[in-house]
Amino acid sequence: MPYTNHIGGQRTLHTLQTQMTLTTTLETLTAFVIKETNRYVAEEFRLYGKTLQQIKDSGMETADFTKIFQYIVNEIIEAGIKELGINGKREEVAGYDYIIEGQPVEFKLMGGASKSSFATGNKTSHFGGAKTNLVWSIKYTFNANQIDTFGMVLIDTNLTESNVWAASSGRKDSFSQLQLIVGEEDCILSQMGIIKPAQKFLQFIPLPTEVLLG
Repeated sequence: MPYTNHIGGQRTLHTLQTQMTLTTTLETLTAFVIKETNRYVAEEFRLYGKTLQQIKDSGMETADFTKIFQYIVNEIIEAGIKELGINGKREEVAGYDYIIEGQPVEFKLMGGASKSSFATGNKTSHFGGAKTNLVWSIKYTFNANQIDTFGMVLIDTNLTESNVWAASSGRKDSFSQLQLIVGEEDCILSQMGIIKPAQKFLQFIPLPTEVLLG
């Protein structure tokens, strides 16, 4: 049954057909992004002579590396939208980052350390507000100057029974994590990688890039 959601003054209609179109598009776009990112960082990217791997290995924390990496990935997503002829655009406004197939989508890129985390955001993510219910997340590991494992999910947070963004309690820690409890598998509209239940939370586990992309 269709349902409506209001995001930043926009009214979006979700049906099975629009969901299928969106999931197929994001799966195609994700594959493009991983392949092109690996090509670009291997062949072209240098920061004053240093590879991305050398920058990562300089003692940088995963969260700090991801911030730098996301600048690159966002540019490649935008290029992929154009090259693949996708009905979409980058906006990066309050509540979402892209409009894909007419749907506002929040994009998250995260290092793959925490199995129970599907995405990371700032603490404002915990309080919701004008945020879209559609979260597109890519979890990755980066070694030998390549994304060597990754996973992708598209989550509809409207299908969860509670606020999935768990805010940290530390005063200096400004992050929150998107977590799903066991039994909330139906919130995941699309996946690449492994989703499996643990004691309380679902776990999101990347797979080798060569396995997922062939």
